[in-house]
Amino acid sequence: MTPVFLAILKLGRAAVAPVGRRRRAGPACPSLSSVRAFTLVEVIVAATITAMVAGFMAVIVRNVSIVWSRTSNRLGTDAQARLVLDQLQLDLQGAVYRDDASVWIAADVLHSANGNATGLWQIAARNPKPTTNLSLQMSTPKLSDARFGTAGIWLRFFTTSRGVNSAANLGTVSAPVAVSYQIIRRFTATNPANQNTAYLLHRSESRPAMVSGRLGALEAGFNITSANYTTSSSATNSGAITGDPRGVLVPGNARNLDAVVTDNVIDFGVRAYVRDLSVPGGLRLLFPATSTGALANATTARLRGSLPPETPVNQWGTGQPFPDVVDIMVRILTEEGAQLIATIEKVQNPALVVPAKYNSNAQEWWWAIAQENSRVYTRRVVINAKSL
Repeated sequence: MTPVFLAILKLGRAAVAPVGRRRRAGPACPSLSSVRAFTLVEVIVAATITAMVAGFMAVIVRNVSIVWSRTSNRLGTDAQARLVLDQLQLDLQGAVYRDDASVWIAADVLHSANGNATGLWQIAARNPKPTTNLSLQMSTPKLSDARFGTAGIWLRFFTTSRGVNSAANLGTVSAPVAVSYQIIRRFTATNPANQNTAYLLHRSESRPAMVSGRLGALEAGFNITSANYTTSSSATNSGAITGDPRGVLVPGNARNLDAVVTDNVIDFGVRAYVRDLSVPGGLRLLFPATSTGALANATTARLRGSLPPETPVNQWGTGQPFPDVVDIMVRILTEEGAQLIATIEKVQNPALVVPAKYNSNAQEWWWAIAQENSRVYTRRVVINAKSL
């Protein structure tokens, strides 16, 4: 019962005149009903109803706040996912393939304590992303449930670049370039012991070299697994200009982060297929796959696309066809999730205690936080590349 209702009730009592005997003339005196105070029961009832209304309002405000926060986080990760998947789709649909026995697309599982072993992965001082099978679950039936190693998949291939491909301003040029996608982990401040970290999806690009002021051939050659594409030393190729054509694993002289696609990406993986009407669904798995085409869950699983997509299975030998279809998976932390992961990974004194519900297992704790505060996005991309 609200205060307004109580006031109305009081006025009502005062307005009711007693029915019965006419009053005798004499000095006016207030009626009993007009001076009667609220009883204890009435006060308790009013207070109870007021408390209930206040409680209902508090619950409504809390729920609205939670919904707003979740919606905001979802919109943020949705926008990041569109950026990543659109860029990957653009590159894959423009992928280049030549039937010359060279590897034109490649993928490797990066699953080790130092991530991708390139210097682009800085190991967390405490509670790092697990290097156990908690982070390696590539054989799950659903791609959205899969996990592709500590640093995800290192995917690289040749595609047709759009725009200026040279350091000199030669105008808009379209030419084959080598691109590479990988997750990197970097400190966001100069003091790695006490500052937050960031998981980033990095896209590097190795362009054709400059020869006499004009675009020349890729100095590293058209084989994405050659040493010049994995080196961090400028002695084996020019390396004078960032991305021109230094190794795509460790791009640029300063290992720059200019080509980060988006942040808060903690897992990135692909499944590659070729068309084969003899198998259910019409797609035969190439990667990550066993020799029989089943899903593999091993760090040795590799994609080395060097054969035409239509190559019969009995002619694969030690090679693999160039894929017709690629499924992409990316797991992105919400802003809140990124803060939580950064908090458990940085040095704190005293050290954070692993909650009992995770059996004092910091690795289970890491993935529990990641799952609760991230979203997984997938997309299927059809590759249009034809043998040349």
